[in-house]
Amino acid sequence: MLRNIGAFVAGVVTLGLIVMTLQQISAALHPLPAGLDPLDPNNAEAFAAHLEGMPTTAWLVAMLSEVIGAMSGALVAGFIGRSAARPLSAGIVGLAVVGSLVNWTSFTHPIWFIVGQLVLYPAALVAAWGILAKRPPAEAEGR
Repeated sequence: MLRNIGAFVAGVVTLGLIVMTLQQISAALHPLPAGLDPLDPNNAEAFAAHLEGMPTTAWLVAMLSEVIGAMSGALVAGFIGRSAARPLSAGIVGLAVVGSLVNWTSFTHPIWFIVGQLVLYPAALVAAWGILAKRPPAEAEGR
């Protein structure tokens, strides 16, 4: 049980670190104007205008950061959790989807961004399960 909790925490940390790192790349591609605080309701129009002008590459990096982070976190949780690899990895990807839902409703996203994530999240989970299925069982590892 403690191993599974640790596996889930490690997966969440991996997810967060990868998303944060890759989001920094997206922010570097299209930085916020000086003084624009996207969390300040008084800046809503300026933030919306900034998003309108974001290049596709910045959106693409942002979209893929969340999917890559989800798959990486799922793999970490699955490798650590071994016997509970599938539910742990599904939980990590599910958490990423919830984060994306919050993100999508917080500010405007291009429709291709949302559709892309809706397609890529299940693909990332299936890919993670495929990778996790190829590892030897815990008993064969001598653990």
